[in-house]
Amino acid sequence: MEVVSSGAASLEIPGYQILKKINQGGMSTVYLATQRSMGRQVALKVMSPVLNADPIFSERFQREANIVGQLSHPNIVAIHDIGRYRSLNYIAMDYLPGGSVADALTRGAIEPLEALHITRQIAMALDHASNKGYVHRDLKPENILFREDGSAVLTDFGVARAVARTTRMTNTGMVVGTPHYMSPEQARGAAVDGRADLYSLGVVLYEMLTSAVPYQAEEAVAIAIKHLTDPIPRLPARHSLYQGLIDRFLAKDPDQRFQRGLDVVDAIDQLLAALDGKSPANTTKMNNTSVRVSSLLRALVMTLYGTLCDRLGATWARWRDKPLHQQHPRAEQQTIMRFQQVLQDSAPSKRRSRRYAGIIAAAVIITLVIWGKNPQWSSAPSPDPASAETELADSRSPVSAGAEPAALANSAESANLDNRGPREEAATPTVAAPSVAAAADAPAHITDSTQPAKTEGLPAEPAPTPAVEEAPPTYSLLVSVKPNDARIRIMNIVPRYSPGIALEPGRYDIEVSKPGYSTVRRWIEIGSANVNLAVELERRYFPGRNFQSPLKSGGSGPEMVVVSPGSFTMGNNQRPFTSPEHKIAIGRPYAIGAHEITFNDYDRFAKATGRALPNDQNWGRGKRPVVNVSWQDAQRYAAWLSQETGYKYRLASEAEWEYAARAGTNTPFWWGDGSAKGKANCRRGCASEFNTLFTAATAPVGNYKANAFGLYDTAGNVGEWVQDCFLGDFTNHRGDARPVQLKNCDLRVVRGGSMREPLRNISSDYRTGLSEKASSKEVGFRLVMEL
Repeated sequence: MEVVSSGAASLEIPGYQILKKINQGGMSTVYLATQRSMGRQVALKVMSPVLNADPIFSERFQREANIVGQLSHPNIVAIHDIGRYRSLNYIAMDYLPGGSVADALTRGAIEPLEALHITRQIAMALDHASNKGYVHRDLKPENILFREDGSAVLTDFGVARAVARTTRMTNTGMVVGTPHYMSPEQARGAAVDGRADLYSLGVVLYEMLTSAVPYQAEEAVAIAIKHLTDPIPRLPARHSLYQGLIDRFLAKDPDQRFQRGLDVVDAIDQLLAALDGKSPANTTKMNNTSVRVSSLLRALVMTLYGTLCDRLGATWARWRDKPLHQQHPRAEQQTIMRFQQVLQDSAPSKRRSRRYAGIIAAAVIITLVIWGKNPQWSSAPSPDPASAETELADSRSPVSAGAEPAALANSAESANLDNRGPREEAATPTVAAPSVAAAADAPAHITDSTQPAKTEGLPAEPAPTPAVEEAPPTYSLLVSVKPNDARIRIMNIVPRYSPGIALEPGRYDIEVSKPGYSTVRRWIEIGSANVNLAVELERRYFPGRNFQSPLKSGGSGPEMVVVSPGSFTMGNNQRPFTSPEHKIAIGRPYAIGAHEITFNDYDRFAKATGRALPNDQNWGRGKRPVVNVSWQDAQRYAAWLSQETGYKYRLASEAEWEYAARAGTNTPFWWGDGSAKGKANCRRGCASEFNTLFTAATAPVGNYKANAFGLYDTAGNVGEWVQDCFLGDFTNHRGDARPVQLKNCDLRVVRGGSMREPLRNISSDYRTGLSEKASSKEVGFRLVMEL
């Protein structure tokens, strides 16, 4: 397969300065760029050149720009420019640096009030698009992004269509969408309108509240069947106040849902007004989701019940010395406080206030009695989902259109589909699934009315011998992939791919994928010869990407930034310990900490493993870099983090550290020969506010500017442990990035200088040695994650 470089350095588009790659998918790559004519930062979406020959992808790319160009709304991404340069189609749009709802969900459920505000903003965007005659057709957490001010923005109209063309069918038997967020009519392949988008928005709201999608199964069609047949899921008890919204959003019949986005806005506004203790506005004819005091009382009882169950579970876990699942207590406390405020403000008389207070007290007493009688609470195990009779494609990828409708109908009737597990991987790709209701009843027997009837008493004419059609020729398809365990699928036929599969002449949709790599999708033409296709997948961790790995015990690991391979001159002939200068080649990308490990990071490890907390010298903990940790302590933290995340973390080698600290420069400091003010924390020469004539302290990480690779505090603040044994010079140093390791090594390298060093000792090449068992108030560390 043709491989096109996607590096920002090799990409040139007139009128734009490409800064870095910020996202990549199978169809396009998004870059952060500066539009020279306006001097503003934009997200530059560039279609992969290998897809230009395919009219389907080109049409989808152009359609997104045309549709969004007609939609002007603060909650819809804005298009600034569209064009083509050589083989590159591109769209310049708003740069949205706040991440997506999917990114937020990686940290757990979203606070209910925040989820309501996000839902309200997207509902207004959908209402505007619907009024203009467009249905989004692929609303999901990945397509809801945030501006710097936190406002939500709807993006990715690549599969949107005008209402006049809303059959959702792109080819015979194929539907477009993402199974977890498809409306029932969308799954059937029926015509859809704006109410299908509101159904998808309801799924997103459910997921924001619970961090899990409402319907889950192993196969795409099984998920679609759940949307068609399963009852509307119930929210946890503490979120029961929002069940009315979910019921309206996820109604199977579009006529029973919210009819337009403004109806959603009305319902949420009334709910928010009730929670704030204000008189809700009059409901519209289409909105019957008003909140009364009686509803709040019922919700309060359920909230108390859910809270008691959570507390009981937490007590049981502590008694058994097991880690606790972190909840979001602030939302519960805020809800209860607002319930109290509503009850106080809405009571017209003391008698009513006393009555409501009595009801609340009775509810609490009853709940406590029940709790006392049933100390052991357990939830019924979820039944295992039945397997579908037809072999179906993966729920995260397009599904072939050749599935038999009868098999789908049988699986809809027989499958036990109540599977509500935790949320699957955040970035679910857009898929094409077969229409669940595409079956047409065929008669059992067909009579040819064109043949004359048999005459009584006359011999029947001999039946004509049927012509035997010659079978079409077939040719083999062989796909060679790197890595060799990648998954290969042919998306538009039923048979699974096998090496050398025999195929008739025609066009075939090939997908190659593997977790951790970017998926490759391409149409190929089989004419009159065998086809051999070579595909090499790129790793998903592209240079410049920032990410945090989730921890098994809750929370996230340190922020990492991906560094691309390259070469540089290491060392400095003007210093005794850093000569001779020598060339180093970094052969593989790696991720290195954007910041030094903080007390927040290290204290979580220390508490989890029962270690003593390191002394902070009274400078403060939190986001300040951890100090008073030895090289051995840093190694133990790296091993614990590897176990918590499932990825390999370790200390950087000297070469990796210096390459990242220099950030492509060949000067002693990453900022060149200019002033160090505002760029580093050091004793003399930095004008640091954390250093006085008599005292010196660390600065919180990220307090100063980052270098060109996105790394903070590589100069000053604290020195940093690396893997290597300390030798007096680089005479025997290698030409690659591997660390120097010796038997019985006791002295380890410290790089970067500290807040107590003068400016000349915080350069990118500065190094010193320290016993691996020693700890210092001037030394911390940052980690590398292997990709």
